[in-house]
Amino acid sequence: MGRIFKYLKARQWLYVFFCFVFVVLGVCLELKMPDYMSKITMLVETPGSEMSEVLKQGGMMLLCAVGSMITIIVTSFFAAKVGAGISKTLRDNVYNKVMDFSMEEIGRFSTASLINRTTNDITQVQMLFVMGLSMVIKAPIMAVWAIIKIADK
Repeated sequence: MGRIFKYLKARQWLYVFFCFVFVVLGVCLELKMPDYMSKITMLVETPGSEMSEVLKQGGMMLLCAVGSMITIIVTSFFAAKVGAGISKTLRDNVYNKVMDFSMEEIGRFSTASLINRTTNDITQVQMLFVMGLSMVIKAPIMAVWAIIKIADK
């Protein structure tokens, strides 16, 4: 996996950074929603609470949900850009390497194997980047942040 990172260009590293920033922002918004829910529950249980205050807290919770959805969309966009960029680079490199093969080397590989490596294998690497940039970054950040938040209460 580490070898693949050398194929990332500067722009793609910038997209990885943007993915990280938007994942952190999304985690922040997702972890704020339970706070709003507890405030709403407390307001509903308190006699004499104003409905406008409950609606205000509900609106803030809704804004967090919409904001979280937007961060997921933006993160997916940047992750897709990284995945497409790295797969393009890998396909170019594989194509150029195969074009440099002698007839004897081409004979050792079947045509089906070469086609599979330029399509399916590289597509799997692309999907790893797209899914990994959103999930692999998000899971540990959310776990640590949630544990810290629980420990503070």
